[in-house]
Amino acid sequence: MERLYKYEGTISSLTYKSGKATEIILYDINDESKAPARLEVFGGLAKYIYEIEMTDAEERYLKADYFFDSNLFLHRIQIPSSNEFIPAKVITQADFLSDELTVFGPQDYIETDSPEPMDHEQSAAWCEFRINH
Repeated sequence: MERLYKYEGTISSLTYKSGKATEIILYDINDESKAPARLEVFGGLAKYIYEIEMTDAEERYLKADYFFDSNLFLHRIQIPSSNEFIPAKVITQADFLSDELTVFGPQDYIETDSPEPMDHEQSAAWCEFRINH
């Protein structure tokens, strides 16, 4: 299994082409000592990021955990919840180039600034996905 790195923050800017994000810059507004990070995005995640950035959904402004590999390719996004052990939502894909997006937690955009953790069924499905991918 490939090692993934985590950046906690929000998307401060994005580059897009043909209705998909191609690159994002992450920034932690609460910690100016932390350097911004530039990641490349592909497949379903690229489309998801582009689409949410064109809305005013609360999820867009939430501090999230962005997981990426040593090539700086984004693999998944986790939206933390009020329970530090169970995320509110996970947006991922089986392969970073895949157009097929897998979402654990609410399928719609989160519209609250303090989201609840995903339910037990979704949490179990997320754990199984992590084991198999």
